[in-house]
Amino acid sequence: MNQKTPTIVPITPEQQQQVIERTSELLQQCQHHFGRAFKPIDARFDLRGRSSGMYVLKNKQRYLRFNPFIFAKYFDDSLATTVPHEVAHYVSDILFGIKNIRPHGKEWQTIMHKLGVEPKVTGNYDLSGIPIKQQHRFSYACDCMTHQLTTTRHNKIIAGKARYFCQKCDQQLNPKRVNQRIAVAP
Repeated sequence: MNQKTPTIVPITPEQQQQVIERTSELLQQCQHHFGRAFKPIDARFDLRGRSSGMYVLKNKQRYLRFNPFIFAKYFDDSLATTVPHEVAHYVSDILFGIKNIRPHGKEWQTIMHKLGVEPKVTGNYDLSGIPIKQQHRFSYACDCMTHQLTTTRHNKIIAGKARYFCQKCDQQLNPKRVNQRIAVAP
């Protein structure tokens, strides 16, 4: 019998409010630890895919994005780890400037410790039942292997806005050509 995994439904508005309140509590903790106020930050529940959270700085606007499906499946864990993780990105940006530090560097790790959370970079979640966007992949090759690049990276290469290199052989990645048979008339 083939049983299909039930699709997870996103978190409720009440749970979203809990995430917003947790974010506010963490910012108050940071205010206490660092002796300065941090402006409230918007929380959006529109993230899809494999990431449970994301700190965004775009056009001088700062906000947090959370995946309502992963939060629904792992609510307590997400509240305890993902929310502090993203708040720590926000606070480290305010304190040090995002361009001056590594995303998960010592500054971010210090903030995570101050919040009482182990500074883990990624979670290990079973994503069955969670809608995942499947990106088309494009084959690119170097001297030592074939790489699968996302549509985003492929489009940047085609537009001449980016070049990517193999981390093993340092050669530039180029589109892999598929051998085509050409019919020749006798």
